[in-house]
Amino acid sequence: MQVPKPLAVFGFHFCVTIFVGLSIYGIIRYLSEGLQQADSFLATAAFAAVILASIVGIGFFGTQADRRRQEEVKNSPTPAPVSTKKKKA
Repeated sequence: MQVPKPLAVFGFHFCVTIFVGLSIYGIIRYLSEGLQQADSFLATAAFAAVILASIVGIGFFGTQADRRRQEEVKNSPTPAPVSTKKKKA
């Protein structure tokens, strides 16, 4: 599946933002409450699923963005070689 470069870049940044946000939320919550949290199994599973989905999204959209960048480099015209010979006066 190929996605356009702007969508790949947006998806990558979106997934990174979600991952970092949830990580910071988890760290802050751990520092304020410790391990004595009384969350339901469903809430913990949903939290873990969103983190896992953001990691998968980072990998997928990052790969797609790299492929689009390589295609742009491959399809770009090569610059003319610069002459290094000096002219005699």
